[in-house]
Amino acid sequence: MSGGSEGGPGAVVRREAIEVLRERNAALVSDLSSELHALYADALTPESSRSAATLLLTLTLSALEHGEVSPRAGAVHDLYRICLEALGPRRLFHATETAGRIIADELALDDRIGATSEPWPMVLLFVRRAALDVLAAFTARLLDTPAYGAVRDPLTTLIARPVFDLALEQETQRAMRHQGSFALILFDVDDLSAINREHGYGVGDRVLERLGILARRFFRTHDWIARHDEDSIVALLPETSLDQAALLATRFRDTVRQRLVLVDHKSESRASVTLTAAAVAVERVQAAGLEAAAVMREAETAVARAKLEGRNRTERIALMPTSVTLLAAATLLECTLRELRRMIRSGALKATRRGRHYLVDRADIARLQAQ
Repeated sequence: MSGGSEGGPGAVVRREAIEVLRERNAALVSDLSSELHALYADALTPESSRSAATLLLTLTLSALEHGEVSPRAGAVHDLYRICLEALGPRRLFHATETAGRIIADELALDDRIGATSEPWPMVLLFVRRAALDVLAAFTARLLDTPAYGAVRDPLTTLIARPVFDLALEQETQRAMRHQGSFALILFDVDDLSAINREHGYGVGDRVLERLGILARRFFRTHDWIARHDEDSIVALLPETSLDQAALLATRFRDTVRQRLVLVDHKSESRASVTLTAAAVAVERVQAAGLEAAAVMREAETAVARAKLEGRNRTERIALMPTSVTLLAAATLLECTLRELRRMIRSGALKATRRGRHYLVDRADIARLQAQ
């Protein structure tokens, strides 16, 4: 939802994806309705499963085509009416993610833009973004608030915090499932309270408004930029390393310092607006135990620490999940999987089952590495 051009290769890939989905719409509706009924047979009849599948796919396709979904759209109203009482918000959110996964699986088979093609990473980003746009529209409808205010912060015009939290949760889950990478950058305006005292609260609001404009122009189209708190904004950057995120944070801070300058017309003094930033990144690793809330807490703690150390700087944090898969544990311990299993059987290392995977605590790995 951040700024950026919709022309060029991205627009071509988007059009091709929409064309494929329209051609295969009947099969997609059938697949999704079957899965929804299997998941929620206690709540949805075959007929209501098909209606929900049709609406979810219609809304996701609309988000792909137009870049957003209005919370007042008829399909959102119908989905709300059919599914909310039967499923509740959490299950409906999961159903939306399921629709996105089925769409991605279908597109993966296409020769032009599928999983083996060069534009596939962009296709995945478009699909994930569309699913989140549908969730944002439903959230706005659920809260029964004006559409724009529920999805976007009215002052900065960046996306609102509840929508960003959904995006961060989905990106965290994606990183754990697919050994992906992402980064989060938290920017805090230095001395905003002093700016308000010295120049008036109207000036402070204009600083935040201009900050939102600069952020939308600076970051990529598929990045998520949101109002985080009273004096801060946050950026979620898929497939971004810590080095890349730290460089982007520093460049954006430089852009703000150069373009946001406060002028005291009485004394003719000039002062640049500065930012303190924290870049937190999750690198490619086979892991679990990573929580979206923990990523945000790390960023908030790092910004607070940087402010104590002088402000106007960028803090870097490489965030490692608390648990890793057996393969990742073997890699970290520089041993084979057979040797790792021997350690587990002997009691030298403990493995805990979570869902389909056995996981090893990183603290136990560190203990063995120190021996």
